[in-house]
This record gives sequence, C-alpha cells and structure tokens, in this order.
Amino acid sequence: MTPHEYEASDEAWARATRIGRELDRILDGQEPMRTAVAWAASELRLSTRQAYNHLRRYRTERRVSSLLPRTDGARRARISPAVEEIISATLREMWLQPEQPDLAPIVDEIRARCDSEGLDPPAYVTVSKRIPRLFTLEEIARRRHSGGISPRRLKPRPGYIRAKHALDVIQIDHTPADIQFVEVIDDQGIYVGRPYLTIAADVATSAIIGFCLTLEQPSRLSVALCLAQAMCRKEDWLAARDINHSWPMYGRPRQVVVDSAMEFRSTSFIRGCAEYGIAIQSRNKVTVHRGGVVERLLGKVNTVLRSLPGKTGRSIADRGEYLSEERARLSLPDCPSRILMAWH
Repeated sequence: MTPHEYEASDEAWARATRIGRELDRILDGQEPMRTAVAWAASELRLSTRQAYNHLRRYRTERRVSSLLPRTDGARRARISPAVEEIISATLREMWLQPEQPDLAPIVDEIRARCDSEGLDPPAYVTVSKRIPRLFTLEEIARRRHSGGISPRRLKPRPGYIRAKHALDVIQIDHTPADIQFVEVIDDQGIYVGRPYLTIAADVATSAIIGFCLTLEQPSRLSVALCLAQAMCRKEDWLAARDINHSWPMYGRPRQVVVDSAMEFRSTSFIRGCAEYGIAIQSRNKVTVHRGGVVERLLGKVNTVLRSLPGKTGRSIADRGEYLSEERARLSLPDCPSRILMAWH
C-alpha cells in the first residue's frame, strides 16, 4: 500500500469499503450490467457515470484502496500557513460548541483576526472547506450535539431492506396527515380535525398498495384495514368513489416490515399475518432506516396535502399565522384521489 492509502481517514475507508461491496455484487451477480450499475448508483447516491468510473478502477485487482479519493499531484497552497493556523484555532475554539453556532459569524471573526495580523483574510468558502479537513463527522456530531444519537446516524448502517420482486416485502407505517378536514352537514363544512394516515408500501416498486385514513389514532383496526386493502383488487373501491384512476397493485405480501408500535405487537396482528403466511420483521430505533420506502412515501403524500386548503404545515413555525381550521375545505372522501396522485 502507498503512504496515501495508509493515511486515508476512517471515513474514507468506510466509504470505499461500502462502494467495494456494491461493486462486488455487480461483478459476481447475474443481473445485466446496466441494471446492476443503476441499482448500485442509487444505493451509493452516485451518478451512473461515477459508478462506472469506480467499477473501471476496481474490477482489475478488486482492491478497496483503489476506490480511495485520489489526491495525487500536490497543489501549491494558496493560503499562507499563518492564515491556516488562525482558521484552525478559531474553528476549534468557536465551531465545536453545543450551541451549534452559524459559520458566518465565525468567518467574520477569522477575517478580523487576519486583518489584525496584516494577513489576507480568507473567503467564506475557504473556511467551510477546512471543516471536514480538521474534524471528522463523528467529532462534529459528538461536540455539537448532546448524546450519542447523532454520531450513530453518521456511521454506516447495514441491513437496508431490499426486494427483487413486487410483494416480496412491504412496509407499513403511520403519520398524522398535514391537513385539517371538515364534514359536510346541511351543505355546511363543519371542522372535524386532523386525520391519521396509514400506508402500506411495496419495497421493490416503491408503490402504495394500500392505505387507511381515519380520525382515530393508529390502532389494530387501521392496520388491518390498510393491509386488507393492500391484498384486495381496487376496481370496485375506485368505482364506488368515482375515481377515474388506475391502481393495479394488489396481492398477498411475503413479508411485512413494521416498527415496534403496540398495534404491530398485538396478538391479532401477529396471528392475522400468520394466518395468511405473511412473515413479520420488526425495526426499532437502531434499525429505523429499514423503513425508508414507506417514510419517503408518507412524506410525499404530506407534501401534496400541504398544498391544499386547511394545511397544518410541518410544524407550528412552518404554519405561521395560517388559520388551518378556518381554511379547511376538504372532507375525508375527497382525500383518496389526492393520495393516489401523490406517488404517480
């Protein structure tokens, strides 16, 4: 190994190792090259071109070190050592604080210290680029955030749920809908409240295959209604609501991934799944990333709902002075078509 490879950071090695694992799947697998590369690029959050470049460097010797960032050809430093020292000292003094200060005032302080020493002050971008050189992500999270949750989120988390075929794996989860609803009584809209949305998402296709919208908090009943809709054909359901929209997804899933909420640990849910041969896989706080597909779809649906009258916003601050209860215009029967359109 070269000195550059020995000096590579733990973060760079972890990244290169993960890329190597994905490239091994491409080289050892039976899938068409284009399909496998596109999948790997998606998993690694790279462009397809970047994935092919990594594959070209890796396939000859299949060494992880070949995937490390290239830093050959030293460039002449444009910042003097004295300015570098001021940047480093100021960032260590002011940046790594639990109060999580903004970078802009720290840059102003760095520039002021440089001026006082008769040195050319650095630009904002120059200072921002020094942060990952001086501190690891784990160190920033540990010093700027309390507890160990944030550092844990920055480490590689194996065990992402994958599925090759539709209905191999589905995920179920709930969220409060970001909209207020009304009930029409005597041609008048009476405010009734904010509903809860339960969604069943297919992992392989990222499609919504069932949902339940209710004003009651999530329960065994809402989960059962959602799962029943996922397994049944949708033509009659669509016709009963005058929804002129295609929804061909249905069938019995082989596995369902859920969190540790009480409704998913109930005897009725466990036995109901066992009755139809559906395996249950639970995710807890450590493996919360295994619910990524359904979480993204829930967020996508709420993004659509937040564009309609009566939106609640993502938070009180986001809502501001918007009077969601007074502006509410939609009833519960109006919502299914909006949910279906959200993921098409």
